[in-house]
Amino acid sequence: MPIIDMPVDLLLARIAAGDEGIRLSVEELTDLLPRLGCEVEELTTMQQFTCRVCEKAFDRTEAQGPPLSCTHCGTDFRASPGKLAAEGHGQVLRLSMLAVRPDLFDPGGMARYVRGYLGAQSGLPEYRLDAPRFRVQVDPQLSREESLRPFIACAVVRNVRLDHAAIKMIMNMQEDLHWALGRNRKLASIGVYDLDTLSGEVFRYDAVDPDGVRFVPLGLDPSDPTASLTPAEILKRHKTGQEFAHLLRPLRKYPLLRDATGTVLSMPPIINSESTRVTLRTRNFFIDVTGLSQRTVDRTLNIVVTSLLETLPGVVAESVVIEAPTGVRMTPDLAPAEMDLDVAEAAATIGVDLNAGELAELLESMGHGVQEGAHGDHVHVLVPAYRNDVMHPIDLIEDAAIAYGYEHLRPELVPTFTVSAARAIEERAAAARSVLTGLGLHQVMTLVLTSEPAAFGRWGLPVDPRAVRIANPISTEQTICRVSLLPGLLETLAINKQYDLPQQLFEVGDVCLADADAETGAREERLVAAALIGTHVGYADIRAVVDAFVHEMGAACAVEPTAHPALISGRAARLCAGTSREPIGIMGELHPEVIERYGLRHPVAVFELSLERLLR
Repeated sequence: MPIIDMPVDLLLARIAAGDEGIRLSVEELTDLLPRLGCEVEELTTMQQFTCRVCEKAFDRTEAQGPPLSCTHCGTDFRASPGKLAAEGHGQVLRLSMLAVRPDLFDPGGMARYVRGYLGAQSGLPEYRLDAPRFRVQVDPQLSREESLRPFIACAVVRNVRLDHAAIKMIMNMQEDLHWALGRNRKLASIGVYDLDTLSGEVFRYDAVDPDGVRFVPLGLDPSDPTASLTPAEILKRHKTGQEFAHLLRPLRKYPLLRDATGTVLSMPPIINSESTRVTLRTRNFFIDVTGLSQRTVDRTLNIVVTSLLETLPGVVAESVVIEAPTGVRMTPDLAPAEMDLDVAEAAATIGVDLNAGELAELLESMGHGVQEGAHGDHVHVLVPAYRNDVMHPIDLIEDAAIAYGYEHLRPELVPTFTVSAARAIEERAAAARSVLTGLGLHQVMTLVLTSEPAAFGRWGLPVDPRAVRIANPISTEQTICRVSLLPGLLETLAINKQYDLPQQLFEVGDVCLADADAETGAREERLVAAALIGTHVGYADIRAVVDAFVHEMGAACAVEPTAHPALISGRAARLCAGTSREPIGIMGELHPEVIERYGLRHPVAVFELSLERLLR
């Protein structure tokens, strides 16, 4: 669970805002937050610092002391102490938050939640959006594989008044959303710019060559003739570019956001332009969110805009027209999602007697709009546009339970009792892990979902007809369930190739295979696999591991020569059950072509077998 630093003064001020605001003491606030699912780690005093170069704000405890360098622009404060400014002290609540509620990571969103829970603000919040004055034209090239980052949503926020605390809050909100929703900027990244530094009303979001344009990235001095860099140079030379270069490195063209005169706003998802930097003098924001997932991009912008409206008094939000290849639309879209909830199901799940009116009241205290059904057996719920976590009626039931109060539920014993026991395969898998660990191998756990190129293409294998395909995959990297553990082990070796050799990895896990005879049309099978890499690793090494493993498991296994497209001829073997001679796996040395496809430069030996069939 992420730890969020929440400034106490700003949070209490926003809770007390409005005609029906509620005044809480710090003690009352710390007692209330755990009931809302926010665990209070500590209440501490923070020293506030600001980088004079990029105005990045820092909160540091007395024990931590001043920051040594700027995590945003890379300025070394030890070499240039004058570029670090001390801004005073403030109380901060360190909260352990649910990652699925990024709308609560800032004082505005948290205050909205608290006001609703305490009855000061009930029902669906309404936010006004002024008519759009700006348009963003999206280059069709951004939907192609060589420059893929197709989705963008934008907004304008006017009449802002900033101080160091507000700038720090906005920067922290960006980074928290990058982590919680954006998958570290991959699915969504946020840019906030000084609107008054931009020209024209038609902006362009297009794909450019890596060396096709120059601009000064955030944190560099525009007066320095060497500060103007191409996108390719930013990925190689700028600290932030180096950190996130992996997001653009596979592309042949990079995304760029520019105004009507060609001024660069940013190179998503890497870095903004220095010329559009937000400062204490900024009065109007232009905000963009770009990414690979339309839903994530839209929800991220909704959270940013509504949080700014809640946190900064007097600001006004304005829509922006997005002209994309898929059509024209206006963002942000703050229309609520609609969902029906069965009253009886909600009452039974929570374990209390509720009628439609009582359920509606609970949901309204959590910020939802509710309309009772004609017969009182259902309620029609309007879910706020900033709630990314509500995807199913059970999520609404959880909200109702929080509003009711878990402390008010009466615990009861279950009517029947059973005695549990581990499944036989789990006991055998635990024994297998113990044996392989004792042989000096390190256990890893790799992803169950993969893709055909990763599972078969790199290994030079035809697609296995038994592979279970995902009907609506969320990405091209997760389209099938794995049928082998070995690709995951090789990917792990590739990620860790900078570490010392030899490396010896193993995994005990399930694969999924289509099976017409299975009740669900597919079945799982527990496999054991290992991969060894080193300067002198060969067939004899993996054979020794297999022999020792089979012996320690109290089983028998026959070894027969075989041919396999991914293994070196003459150094590959088929593993067969001891008595039935049923094939249960393979072992051998990987072919150099397979090794090179993973970017490895040393011999690799592998084995994989069915644990279930070995011990049958």
